[in-house]
Amino acid sequence: MRRFSAGFLLLLLVGGPAHAAGPTPPCAGPASPAFAAEQAPPQLAIWTAEDLKKEGWQPPACLGWTGDSRLVVALASTFRSHLTLDQLLQRLTAISTYPSVKYWSATRSQWRPLASAAGTLAQPQATAATADPAASDLAAGRDFYYFENGEIGGRTIHRLRIVEHTADRAVVASENVSAITIAIVTAFEPGALQLATSIERAGPDLWRLYQITRVGSASNPLVGNYTSSYANRLEAMRRYLAGQQTDGAPPLKAN
Repeated sequence: MRRFSAGFLLLLLVGGPAHAAGPTPPCAGPASPAFAAEQAPPQLAIWTAEDLKKEGWQPPACLGWTGDSRLVVALASTFRSHLTLDQLLQRLTAISTYPSVKYWSATRSQWRPLASAAGTLAQPQATAATADPAASDLAAGRDFYYFENGEIGGRTIHRLRIVEHTADRAVVASENVSAITIAIVTAFEPGALQLATSIERAGPDLWRLYQITRVGSASNPLVGNYTSSYANRLEAMRRYLAGQQTDGAPPLKAN
């Protein structure tokens, strides 16, 4: 397992923190990586297929993921916000705003939008976007669909599920419904790119955020090489949820 703390890459040279048995979202036990303190950089951890195999890791049942994994990237942080949990969850599921969120593209060495266009769909086959979900729509067990137009991969369809929504915690998971192709190469078969986000109350106006991206084995081996892309996309969404300028600070991973 390789573990990073943003701004403290010296850990890569002197050794990381204590071993943990693979990534653990807070819906499956104590979070791994652990939540960073409020003023500290987010905790980032990256596991390759080899790491996960050594640790005997399997996807947590609480997220409904199955099968082998090629790569897992997780980010754990704490931030302060006056927004309520419902408002944070509504911000997370406001798919139409994703083009305004910028992440650092290590391959291009510049800030790029998460998607060139995005929107909620009434059903996977729909072509026209509908309004983003209202707070009252975001009940546990609800499924939504959305599209993203990537700068390289074109239009892809994703399913978003509200896994948990209580007074103090919400868990949202998504995965690609359509294949994601780059040029003529299929990068991700349906269901091979999965993302989950957990937001939980840590105190008055204080929130813990856990984000995890999983690349399943039904993906092109080359997609496991771009760890910076996964990490920086998670960081972009963290900044967005925390009300920070998404491209206003050094990237989490520059290369």
